Amino acid sequence: MSAERLRGQQGALACPECHRPLTQSPEGFACGPCGASYPWRDGYVDFAPQVTMKKFGLGPLYMQDPLHITRYEDHTRGVFVNLMGTNWGGALSKADEDAYIQRQLKPSEGPVLDLACGAGRWTRAVVERVGMNRVIGVDLSVAMLRAIREALPELATVRANAQKLPFGTGQVGAVNCSNALQLFPDPAAVFREVARCLCPGGTFTVLTFRKAERPLYRHFQRQHEAAFNVRAFSVEEIQGWLEAAGLKLVDLHTPGTFLLFTASSSSSPSSP
Repeated sequence: MSAERLRGQQGALACPECHRPLTQSPEGFACGPCGASYPWRDGYVDFAPQVTMKKFGLGPLYMQDPLHITRYEDHTRGVFVNLMGTNWGGALSKADEDAYIQRQLKPSEGPVLDLACGAGRWTRAVVERVGMNRVIGVDLSVAMLRAIREALPELATVRANAQKLPFGTGQVGAVNCSNALQLFPDPAAVFREVARCLCPGGTFTVLTFRKAERPLYRHFQRQHEAAFNVRAFSVEEIQGWLEAAGLKLVDLHTPGTFLLFTASSSSSPSSP
């Protein structure tokens, strides 16, 4: 069923290298103009077959370790989120996180991406908002893609680099990215790629972390960042990257040291 749902979104798919339309075969997808091919692998299409994740720091390691992924949701994620988000008192609950997606995700026409979907923690909220038929889970970790297939076997999934998404310009209705922006080596490039793919009016919802204002707590954040190879952000740099990408910030919520924000694509998509 997941493969059928992905095939149903073929019109939105495009070569991540040249953004041209793809042809389909039993083996996967291929790009005639540049000659690239993208194979089916165990229920997902691999749009980054030459890319390997670097295991620098505990964050990237945990995202790829099949043994740890089984403990991720109930153990590691909670501690990580509480420390990075200054959430020891539970000011932002899981229900609050889901409610933000439900409230702010307002897709235009086209598929809805859960970018860096992981094991599916936030994908469920996206599915509840727009329906399973429209959602595509995107991740670079093979172990995470296997985990989300077990959790949501009907979900369409692809393996892809967030800086080279396998979708045509202006073909995506909305993008959600929860608890992952801090892992990307070049967040500004990810913003530009999301902006390229979004339809006019499509939304981009994000949950990540901001730098603590108190020097002592910022010290503990920095220790966590170094161990997990992640980073927190300032509101100003997020705003600057969004503006540079052509995205308009329409909502900003900062409980504790969380950053929950929504941006929209208001201009016509440019040519690839």
